[in-house]
Amino acid sequence: MKRLKINSDVGEGVFKEGALMPYLNACSIACGGHYGNEQTMIKTAKLAISHGVKIGAHPSYPDKTNFGRKEMLISIDDLKDSLYDQISSLLLILNNLGVYKLDHIKAHGALYHKCFVDDKIANSFIEVVKSFKNVKILAPYKSVVSKIAKKHGVKVDYEVFLDRNYNDDYSLVSRSETNSMLENGLEMSNRYKMVVNESKIKTISNSLIGIVGDTFCVHSDTKNSHLLLNNFYENYFSND
Repeated sequence: MKRLKINSDVGEGVFKEGALMPYLNACSIACGGHYGNEQTMIKTAKLAISHGVKIGAHPSYPDKTNFGRKEMLISIDDLKDSLYDQISSLLLILNNLGVYKLDHIKAHGALYHKCFVDDKIANSFIEVVKSFKNVKILAPYKSVVSKIAKKHGVKVDYEVFLDRNYNDDYSLVSRSETNSMLENGLEMSNRYKMVVNESKIKTISNSLIGIVGDTFCVHSDTKNSHLLLNNFYENYFSND
C-alpha cells in the first residue's frame, strides 16, 4: 500500500500503535511531559523503525495529571529546560537503536495551541528546537510559531488535522464541543484531497479558507483511529 503523508501522535498510552503504523509515514512519540517513560519510548520507537516510519519528538508542558491539555503556569526557563530534557531523552533512546537524528519536533496539546498564538512561548519553543541541529517542526499554517521558526531558519512542515474540525480562524473546534471530531473516512479523504489539490479546507461553518498542508495528523487516541485510517485509505484510492 502506498503511504500518504499521514502522521500520528503515539506512545501516549493508547496501545494500538501496532495497528496504526502501517498507515503512517511519520509519528511523534510522547517523551515524558504529558505521557511516557523510557519503556514506552523504546517500545514505540522499535515499532516505528520496524515499519519504516519517521520518528519525531512530541514534548509538552510537564503535566501528566492533565495529559498536557491544560495551559500551565510555568516559568520560561523551567519550560525550556523541561522541553530540552524531554526531547533529549527520546533522542538518546533513538541513538541506542541506531537512529541518530529526529525527523521533526511537534509540541503537544495546550503547548501546541499556545505556540499558535503566543510570541513568548513560541520563541521559547524554537530556541529549544534550535538546540537539535537541522530538525524541522510540525506546526499549523499561519501560526505564530511557524513564522518565528522561518525567521530562525528552522524548516516547517505545515500540519493539517484529518480528525478535527476547524473554526474560521484556523483554530480547532474545542474537544468540549460535540462537533469537534471528524470521524468518517470519506470526509477525511475529501479533506486530504481538497487541501492537496486546492489548498483549501472546509470549516465548521461550511466556509472555505485557504490552507497549506505538508503533513496530515490523525490522533492515536481518536476513537477507532486505526479503522478510520483504513477507511480513509480505501476511500482515497477508490477512484484510482
